[in-house]
Amino acid sequence: MVVALGFVWTLPNTVLGLLLGALTFQVPRLHEGALVFDRSARGLTRGLRAANRTAMTVGFVIVSAVPVEGRLLAHERHHIRQYMVWGPLFIPVYLLLAIGFGYRRHPMERAARAAAGEPD
Repeated sequence: MVVALGFVWTLPNTVLGLLLGALTFQVPRLHEGALVFDRSARGLTRGLRAANRTAMTVGFVIVSAVPVEGRLLAHERHHIRQYMVWGPLFIPVYLLLAIGFGYRRHPMERAARAAAGEPD
């Protein structure tokens, strides 16, 4: 029930994630409750690499320039849990925190790294 409510709460973000996923020109796969676009670095995922980023999560959608597995999967799944809490407020809150903290010290990123067992 909680997951269903979280899914509905973040549905606007998931729709945006689907639009971004379509820009990868890939067929997604369903993996552990997430729709994952990680087949190859094409379209938007090539842009992620150019920006020195590996993956991004938008709602229940993960777009990645590399296969999503292991720690990366745990990291991105934590962002999905954050989206379930914040819903449509996630993106504005994330961007505001990015202004104040940057990427490495961003509280949401630090929490995702900790959830994935990544060094901080």
